[in-house]
Amino acid sequence: MVLDMLHNFGKYVALNPYFPLVEAFMREHLLEELAPGTYNIKGEDVVLKVEMATGKSQSEAVLESHRQMIDIQIPLQQPETFGLAAFTSLPDAPYSSEKDISFYPEAAAQNYITCPLGAFMIFFPEDAHAPCIAPNASFKKAIFKVRNV
Repeated sequence: MVLDMLHNFGKYVALNPYFPLVEAFMREHLLEELAPGTYNIKGEDVVLKVEMATGKSQSEAVLESHRQMIDIQIPLQQPETFGLAAFTSLPDAPYSSEKDISFYPEAAAQNYITCPLGAFMIFFPEDAHAPCIAPNASFKKAIFKVRNV
């Protein structure tokens, strides 16, 4: 897991061959101005989802993990808190290969971290995360889904 400010994203492009495409997209677009929807950047390997998320309490947020994709999550209207847990600490859970996701409704987050405005978080497959912990009922966020290679 990585937490850093957006202006530092260039320091992380060596971590994945698709990260330079994410950096270029962020340079060329103001994420805050994009309409909610899905933006195809490179086939199924790099996709941006801009969405209006529903704010949840810590007890309502559910841990999730991905096997094929890396999440780069960026709050666009307010800080967003994430519950965190090591994938290896979680019980077995059903996996949807179509959606590349497993949910862990019975597992508790081990830690919480808040991503401020102007920052991003990177969640690798070994980083289970419970997103959308926020006081507002609805808020805009961006999620880059990047193939893990």
